[in-house]
Amino acid sequence: MNRPVEQKALKLLSKYSSLSQAIARSEHPLQPYEQRWIDVRGVTSDEQFAYLKQQGLAFDPVDLHHDEAVKRCVAYAQQCQKSHVTDLFLSSFASGRLDYRSGLAPFAMMQTMPDHRFTPSSAPHACAICSGWEICKEVDATDWNVDRHCAGSLGLLKTPEVIQFYLAQHLQLARQASRAEDFRIVNAVFDTLRSLDAGIKPTDVHRFLRNIAGFKATVYQCRLLLEMLGIAGILETGNQKGYLTHYTNPGLAPSKSHKSDWAYPVDFWTGADGLNQKALAFWFGDYPEIRLA
Repeated sequence: MNRPVEQKALKLLSKYSSLSQAIARSEHPLQPYEQRWIDVRGVTSDEQFAYLKQQGLAFDPVDLHHDEAVKRCVAYAQQCQKSHVTDLFLSSFASGRLDYRSGLAPFAMMQTMPDHRFTPSSAPHACAICSGWEICKEVDATDWNVDRHCAGSLGLLKTPEVIQFYLAQHLQLARQASRAEDFRIVNAVFDTLRSLDAGIKPTDVHRFLRNIAGFKATVYQCRLLLEMLGIAGILETGNQKGYLTHYTNPGLAPSKSHKSDWAYPVDFWTGADGLNQKALAFWFGDYPEIRLA
């Protein structure tokens, strides 16, 4: 079922920060930088957290082992239907329900992520295959839910413990029928990406997308949309492939520069690369309303 999200709850969720919660619980006198963080982000009270839980938006911290996380990823991905993922993705544009589109990136990653057990690496406690931790202590899924509902896709972490949460939440959403307005906006997004000058970089794209009528998105929401399309293989390059056809350890993925914090592979994408027609057809070829070229 798709329960309505109360705007009061969504606004409260958008301000949630696990770091703020941890700082507030600390017993030592706060350092100046900690106090500044609290002053800027605030702290979610116990009463507010209980309200978010009641709305299905917040979760108590739990411990999660790497192998269990991978097991869940595989099981949930097998339960997912591509059409369910794409139906929800498309219906997110007119409705403004960003959580509707949040299943695409994790489902795309599961097209190539291998089923595996924890494999030690040179980094302490990190898996050599996926960069997931051997044991995640007190996993705070509420943090991840902020990005689901307020930005629409995977944020910084793209490891199994996060992927399994996103897929589990996706499976709870009912299928939505896309409307004409959804198709108009999505076609405009793809047309805009096709028309960009060769030298345009991902950091510049939001300036063009915000000119699309009916497309309402912050800079960060635009960024995660582009990263999502990169993960899905739609925005990739000849050498840097998305997860539809190639698995890349997200913790070891290359960056275009040491200053860049954009996700792979869209970090390397420019307007000259255009849209990958095969990936676009894989995801949206069953929708005659979508212009594939």
